[in-house]
Amino acid sequence: MSQTLIRRAGPEDAPLLGVVGPAAYAEAYAFLWDQPAAYAAHLATFSAAAFAAALAQPRTRVWIAHADGAGVGFLLMNLDTPDPIAARPGGAELARIYLLGPARGRGLGERLLQAALEEAKAEGAAYAWLDAMAAADWARGAYGRWGFREAGKIRFENGTKPELSDMVVMTRELG
Repeated sequence: MSQTLIRRAGPEDAPLLGVVGPAAYAEAYAFLWDQPAAYAAHLATFSAAAFAAALAQPRTRVWIAHADGAGVGFLLMNLDTPDPIAARPGGAELARIYLLGPARGRGLGERLLQAALEEAKAEGAAYAWLDAMAAADWARGAYGRWGFREAGKIRFENGTKPELSDMVVMTRELG
C-alpha cells in the first residue's frame, strides 16, 4: 500500500462504510461470538443504513482510510459523550476504529485517530475515550502507545461469549 488518504466521510460514503465496517469487525472479533443471531444483529450495526443514520447525526463524525484507492478502514466519533466510568462531561467517544487486516501496521489507525482528536479538540472536547475488548491485546496496546490510559472496565452484553465480554475503557486528555 503506497498511496494512502484519510478523509471525512459524507452521506455518499455510507455504502462503502457498509462493506468495510462489517468486514473489518468480523476479521477482528468473530472469535468473541457463540450466538449466531446475536452476531448477525451486531454486524447489522455496521450496515450502510446504520452508517447513513450515524452520518446524519449532527454530533457524529466519521473518517475513512483509503489505500491505493480502496477503502480500508474508518473511525466513528460521537461528540459530547461522557465516558461510562466517571460520566465526566466534555468527552468525545471514539466509538469505532477499524482497519482491514492488510491495512494494519501502516500508521493508518494513528492517522485516523489524529484527525478525530484534532476535530474533537476544535469542537471543545476536554478528553477522548474509547472502549476495547479486554481480549483484544493488540487494540489496547495501540491505544496505550497513542496516549490512552485505562479508566475502568465495563461488560459488553450483546451475546458474546461470557468469558470474553469484558471491555476496558480508556481515556486521553486533549488539553
